[in-house]
Amino acid sequence: MSGKQPIPPKVGTIWSIGDGRVHFLEKGVRDKEPVILLHGCGSIAEELLLPFEDSEFRVIAPDRPGYGLSTPIPASECGPIGQSFWLERFLDCAGFTGLTIVAHSIGSAPALHLAARRPDLISKLFLISPCCSPVPPKAMLILRAASAPLVGGLVRQHVISRWATFFVGQGLRASSFPNTVPSRLDGLPASHLVNPLAVQTMADELRAFNRDMQLLPSLPPHLIIHVLFGLSDAIIHPALHIDWLRRKHPAAFIKVLEGVGHLPHHVAPDEARNMLANLICPQMPQGTDQLPLDHVA
Repeated sequence: MSGKQPIPPKVGTIWSIGDGRVHFLEKGVRDKEPVILLHGCGSIAEELLLPFEDSEFRVIAPDRPGYGLSTPIPASECGPIGQSFWLERFLDCAGFTGLTIVAHSIGSAPALHLAARRPDLISKLFLISPCCSPVPPKAMLILRAASAPLVGGLVRQHVISRWATFFVGQGLRASSFPNTVPSRLDGLPASHLVNPLAVQTMADELRAFNRDMQLLPSLPPHLIIHVLFGLSDAIIHPALHIDWLRRKHPAAFIKVLEGVGHLPHHVAPDEARNMLANLICPQMPQGTDQLPLDHVA
């Protein structure tokens, strides 16, 4: 065991909404256009905020329900559809309309559902390595054990939580591959990222993912979508999700980066910030800037 003290999480603002609380971090000038940041599975607001905290815009990053300091929602509502209603309540409480949302990985799923259902709330999406198409099941033996009846609580409390730094390190290396883990991620609070509640939330949202994404309708034609993928993503298969997005929204602007994995916003932060700025204040015609789909395999 090392003698290092646990890294504390960053604490921002906590709102009481309905029966729960929503914690969020905020950076930028308050009179600028707000941009909402939605983190992926097993992450927190602090992680997705890092590449955008010096943005020229007002960026607001909530912990999604069950992660960080935000109250969980019932397991039956943890899928993308249920989380889209959670997001809707948060945005309505803030009084936002016509928003830009930046979403990473599975955080893209509730954003897409809300954009389809409430086009008045969301006008632009910047999706980073989006996990949005229904996917083949993975083994994920540790996560399955952690959510199993009877023994799951013991695994969450005495295995995963006790070795939080190890599991977070493993996850970051897998997500960064083939790139090295960016040094800025060394400061993430491992014990806050991986705790019994967050692990259960991961299992619940993954369990409902395919069912909910099969129900997503075509997206509103006025919605503007920019997508950034790492071509060497080993967590999800870019071709599967790019093809699915094209069917839901043929006008999406999709850019892929050679030699980049599941964390392009950390590996190529300037590219991510430039794409966000160009989404909000367009400087080039809408269209595609990507490899042909048969090269995105």
